[in-house]
Amino acid sequence: MHDWLLSWPALALACGLPLDSVGKPCVPSPSQLCKRGLPAGAPPFETLFVLTVWRAVRCHLIGARDLIIDSAPILAWRRTDPDAATGHAPAHHPRPLLRGYRVHTLLCRGSGLPVHFLVSPANCHDAPFARPLLELAVRLYRIRPHIIRLDAGYWGLQLIHWIHATLGAIAVVPWNPKRQKNRSCLPPSWTKEELGKRSSIERFFGRVFLFFCLQRPPYSGWSTIVRQVALTYTASIVVALAAWHAHRPDLIRSPKRVLAHLWEDS
Repeated sequence: MHDWLLSWPALALACGLPLDSVGKPCVPSPSQLCKRGLPAGAPPFETLFVLTVWRAVRCHLIGARDLIIDSAPILAWRRTDPDAATGHAPAHHPRPLLRGYRVHTLLCRGSGLPVHFLVSPANCHDAPFARPLLELAVRLYRIRPHIIRLDAGYWGLQLIHWIHATLGAIAVVPWNPKRQKNRSCLPPSWTKEELGKRSSIERFFGRVFLFFCLQRPPYSGWSTIVRQVALTYTASIVVALAAWHAHRPDLIRSPKRVLAHLWEDS
């Protein structure tokens, strides 16, 4: 950030930095920037993410008609992380338990971009985070989802009733055959084809965790992890906005190709 502010005076002036006697922006040292950023915590970066999503919604890049909710684990960088916890790992992971966090993500299936997120310790259950994610997204962006696809961990009659009655949307939740063998009461939306449409959020996690190194970020503390998730999700939307404004909608999910395309144009 210190190097960016030095090489980009317009950015330094936009951040409110004063001018010195020569007329150049007074940029704090890297240590001072770090000390000033720690008391601020994660809210400034979460605000940046909300404004970026709002911009994508207003330019119709994110339609938010078909939404997906799922979570992914974030490994703790240190075992002594005071805010991390030990929880069950996904089925495909080689280890049964992981220490770290979980990022609960609300994704737009049409664009493959995040709409909102919440971070919790790894030992928290997924179900309580579905309704807050939807409530925040509806209030912040004024969206009206039609279909909401959830994992089996979010199954709950109260949540499904709230989605149908309050949001006016259809909840598509996979059926767990271990709980009840009677499938006569299944909704018509429960089909193999409908459940297969949740694969877009798995591809999103694969892109974000590998390309932006979010699988095990070298940070410690809940506020720092939230900041990193907010910046990473914001970067994915900024890449999509750059491709959208360049009239290349086929590159909204390709960070490397978008940068190469813009570099050739410049």
